[in-house]
Amino acid sequence: MKPRRLGPYSLLRSLFAARKGDVRAMEDVYHLRGVMTVAAMVFATVGLPGLMLVYYGIVGIRSDELALAADVRRRSEAAAAEFKADLEATFVQFQNAALSRLTSGQSVYTGQRELEDSLRVVFRFDADGKLEPPFLPSSVDQLEDQQFLLFDTWQEASAAEREGRWDRAAGLYAQAARVTHSRRDRARCLYNRARALDRAGQSREAEAIWQQEIEELGRDLYGFRIGDLARLELAESRLKRDPAGGQEDLRGLADALLTDNWEIGRGGEAAVARRAIELLPSSDWTARARGRVDERSSQLYWAERLQPELDSLGAKGRLLRAGAGDFVYLKTDSALWAMTWTDSDQYAFGLEFNRLLARERLAAAAVGGPDGDIRAALVEPSASTTADVLARASLAPWLPDWSVAVGARDPEGLAAQQTDQRRRGIGVILISIAMIALGLVLSTRFVRRELEAARDKSDFAAHVSHELRSPITQIRLKAEALQLGLATDDVARTRHYDVIVRESERLSRLVDNILDFAAIEKGKKKYTFRIGDVGLTVARCVEQAGVAMETKGMKIDFELPDDLPVIWHDADAVSQVMINLLSNAAKYGQQAAWIGVKVYVREGATGPEICVDVSDRGIGIAGTEQKAVFDQYYRSTDPLARSKKGTGIGLTIVRYIMEAHGGRVGIESAPGVGSTFTLHFPLSFVPPSGQGT
Repeated sequence: MKPRRLGPYSLLRSLFAARKGDVRAMEDVYHLRGVMTVAAMVFATVGLPGLMLVYYGIVGIRSDELALAADVRRRSEAAAAEFKADLEATFVQFQNAALSRLTSGQSVYTGQRELEDSLRVVFRFDADGKLEPPFLPSSVDQLEDQQFLLFDTWQEASAAEREGRWDRAAGLYAQAARVTHSRRDRARCLYNRARALDRAGQSREAEAIWQQEIEELGRDLYGFRIGDLARLELAESRLKRDPAGGQEDLRGLADALLTDNWEIGRGGEAAVARRAIELLPSSDWTARARGRVDERSSQLYWAERLQPELDSLGAKGRLLRAGAGDFVYLKTDSALWAMTWTDSDQYAFGLEFNRLLARERLAAAAVGGPDGDIRAALVEPSASTTADVLARASLAPWLPDWSVAVGARDPEGLAAQQTDQRRRGIGVILISIAMIALGLVLSTRFVRRELEAARDKSDFAAHVSHELRSPITQIRLKAEALQLGLATDDVARTRHYDVIVRESERLSRLVDNILDFAAIEKGKKKYTFRIGDVGLTVARCVEQAGVAMETKGMKIDFELPDDLPVIWHDADAVSQVMINLLSNAAKYGQQAAWIGVKVYVREGATGPEICVDVSDRGIGIAGTEQKAVFDQYYRSTDPLARSKKGTGIGLTIVRYIMEAHGGRVGIESAPGVGSTFTLHFPLSFVPPSGQGT
């Protein structure tokens, strides 16, 4: 078979062969060719586009500077138009919802927040401009004949009530009713008399008076309708003796008050309705009724507050007519009025202007974002446009005479931003150049690392093959000798059996190391930790290794204290660590024929720990290599060390197992003196969840 042609790589092969030999040079050249192919692809897909990016970046810096100001103006105009469109959409949605209710016969007096969050009250007027229900204009009662409140009789009756003398209070109120000439005041005196009678236990007489006064619709001095108070008292009285009937009366009273027309400026009906609801057990009905009372009370408050402003618009002739379904917006001090018409009625929707304005100001403040280069603000009718405004849009007809202005957030900083943009562009170009240079450096390191990794793996395969071949060869030779009957006596046969067992154990340890290393590389190695005496584990390993060492003429000195504390550890894993260290000590310290193993307790950097020293008097390890010996596939550069068999993974497994035990492995060594490997087992180690038994 013809050898593969290397083309332009032939020169590299010749250069490599001068130092490494033909076989190794061929391996390196083949690997280098693959790496260079990858590097060429990286340059074509990353490097070349990067260079083009640098070129077009330089060209685009100037055009970006010129486009920045135009972009800010364009975005300002778009933001102003968008803000106005959003405001229009809000009011169109409100108008459509209001017209939908009016045309479908639904009430515009309930659920007003569903129409518009700032809507506070709705007025309805007839064709002549007269206010129609449910709101009635405020009236002023004739305060005639009210001096009875100063009469001694009234004062005595009130004092009797406070003292709890209800019979006397009832009599005095009856006397006061005969004295006054006011129909309303007489009704109030009779109401108080009935209340006193009820408190005195004369419920029938009290109810008779309240029933007589139910049709009395006049109001007392506090704004309460006497009839409403009488109906409330009757319902409370009935509630005591007939809960079901009393509850029905209270619900009827509340419903009646909520459906009645309410007079602007009068809150007595709301108070009576709220009291009636409070006397009822909690239910969905009471929750809805309470909400209706709160809503009607709020409307009455705003009706009383805003009606004068609406009246002022009418006095100035500004309540103009328009087509049915059209909306006209007018502004007063506190409200924005949305006027619309049906065939026969005019509706005035009163929106709280300050709330509406605050909401729109928040919306304007959100334009451009908190860190954007444009900003928006609402401009009052009398305000003038400043130099930093780049776009302005009127908010009429919804906010008459108001507008939104959008401009640069920092006009003076716009020029600085252009300068910063130029600097950023130059910075991007410089960074691109730096990244390309960094890519070249990293590619060089990658090539070198790949060559080293390939060589390490090749060496590992070669060493493993050699390590496996040696025990297999011994086992085969001794087994064939036994099979062919070459061992003629029992001593010879025993010696052959011993070799087979010893080499089998060696082969087993080698296979275990390779399998464990593969599991460690994949992150799948698990341990089973148990509480036990690690000294006994070490002692069993020393005893097991001692038999093999004695056959080689080596001696093991072992020191083990009696009071060693127990710790969490995986005995099989610790045994593997000790076998690897003892095998290395025997391999590299064979000429000295001595191995020392010492177990002791000491105070470490993180607390008490058990230490195990494995020492030899062999060739030692140079200081520059002591840290690297725990790396995978590592083999010492010392010729004496490289002459020994090994896979380069034994100490890597030792380091990993010690880290899994929360400890570490240390080394002290000097060339020609020997080495001491120290295992540090912390007493405080607790295994991860699920790994301790």
